[in-house]
Amino acid sequence: MNFIKHFYNSLLPMMAAALMLASCDKDVFDIDNDPAEDQTFVTSLLSPISTMLEQEQNEGFAEYVKLLRYSNMYNALNQSSAGVSFTAFVPDDNALKEFYRRRGVDSLEQLSREYARQFVLYHTLKDSIQHDAFVQKKQVQNLNGDVISVVIDTLHAGAAILNGEGMASTEQVSASNGIVYVLHTAMTPLVETVYDRVGQGASSIMGEALRATGWADKLSVVMDTTINADRQKVVTHYYYTLLNVSDATFAKDGIGSFDQLKAKLKSEDNDGLSEDSLLRKYVGYHILTNQYTTAELGAMVGSDATRIWSSSATNQVFTVTYDSLAANEADKYVINAMGVKAKFVPAASNVLCKNGYIHELDGWMPVWEPEQTTVLWDLADYTEIKNLVDAEFYQPAEPTASEQRFRVATAPCFEYEMGEAGSKNRSYSDIDYVTCRNNLKDANNHDRIVFNLGYMGKVSMRTPTIVRGKYRVELTIVYMTGNNFMRQLSDGNGGMLKMSFDDNEDYTIFTAPYTKVPSPLPGVYTSTIYDEVEFPETAAHKFSFVVLDPSASTNSNFSLQFDYIKFIPIE
Repeated sequence: MNFIKHFYNSLLPMMAAALMLASCDKDVFDIDNDPAEDQTFVTSLLSPISTMLEQEQNEGFAEYVKLLRYSNMYNALNQSSAGVSFTAFVPDDNALKEFYRRRGVDSLEQLSREYARQFVLYHTLKDSIQHDAFVQKKQVQNLNGDVISVVIDTLHAGAAILNGEGMASTEQVSASNGIVYVLHTAMTPLVETVYDRVGQGASSIMGEALRATGWADKLSVVMDTTINADRQKVVTHYYYTLLNVSDATFAKDGIGSFDQLKAKLKSEDNDGLSEDSLLRKYVGYHILTNQYTTAELGAMVGSDATRIWSSSATNQVFTVTYDSLAANEADKYVINAMGVKAKFVPAASNVLCKNGYIHELDGWMPVWEPEQTTVLWDLADYTEIKNLVDAEFYQPAEPTASEQRFRVATAPCFEYEMGEAGSKNRSYSDIDYVTCRNNLKDANNHDRIVFNLGYMGKVSMRTPTIVRGKYRVELTIVYMTGNNFMRQLSDGNGGMLKMSFDDNEDYTIFTAPYTKVPSPLPGVYTSTIYDEVEFPETAAHKFSFVVLDPSASTNSNFSLQFDYIKFIPIE
């Protein structure tokens, strides 16, 4: 649009002053509590976002201004107190009218005011993102906490694709309280939870099963807020993946109602469990407590074709087998390939909801225990860790331009103690989530967990569910040049660790994985830590290690940087 270049260039002398608002103070910012409600803002430099858009209605923003007023968000996006700034993705008039058609309405007034409000929140970010930073982003987080993917459009110069749907100009327009990017295709806001999408209609049996087992309430929660012992507000987000079975799919196996589902489960039970227990196990078997796309469920480091996943049913797992030669999407992934098979229904899978994903199956997927299968345990793959990491940096799709670090020692998935002598390493805190740059591109999910616990420091974590049997156990670490003294044993004993499962002496070993790194070059390296370990029952296990290297408290370069642990079946 012509006004963008004219508006931007004419304001260059004033931008430095205006962008002083770019930093954000969370104590000042509150989108739900407009400090100047029903007032009109006037600034001596640029106009705030809503006012600016209204001044430029002839340039195609009349409909969005109407939406801001209809949703009572006009003044909210005009906030201009110290520390408040936004990045607004603003659909032009054509984009909004096309969005109405997608929603099946003829005009703005046919949307509820709450939906219109959610639309604005979905299209607005906290803090100003300048053009140079925006084009480098892989994902951003909006005011509702939703993650929006950003892909630079290679077919249209100066454009980006947001969430695979919205087309945005990458040329910024500056306002006194933030930055505007014009959208030529609007995004669809996430307003429905996993349960909202499944609780009725074509999946009425699964919906009733979710209600009967209490999972409906859990799948309806997006976040909650608590106050910790330090009187700090703690916001916890909840994420789920539901493997949904439609009524039509249940019918293929003779299940035409909720009562018939319970009867079917009872008829196939060999353990004498009650109907309620069988139903809870079946429903939990279809739920994961994190969000994954179908591609992520089928992904595996290395050449392994099958990945095992822990379900929410106690000690129950399922497998996902990837077929790289499959001619179509529907045959690419097979669930429980050696049991009662099921596949994802592509048209009804990867359905993104407010708190996770829904994938529809073409089979009813009864509970089944597979044979031993390789288990990849990514040490960062916990929702408790995810809650402590900025959304745009958690398990990034690509290596990050710079290393991003987040203290995650408070995550409930860790039980740990610092060694009495502490640590001299000031680059990392006690336990950090750290992203990987391109020189560590082989790290799973482009991240790792860094432990900096000092001499005699110790930590415990729960493994995923592992099928009973014998395994070789491998540890994959990130090696940095500063760790060379560990590799060469020039100070301390090479990072010696005492590792165990379930505090069992039979499962206790002593290992120094950094001494097994074959090269001084930074990279991702794997070594065997257990030649053989046998688990008699299918279950999750307590994994622990104690740092037995005195240099952990005396050498400022000491750190343990772990990527994942792999359990490989032994025949």
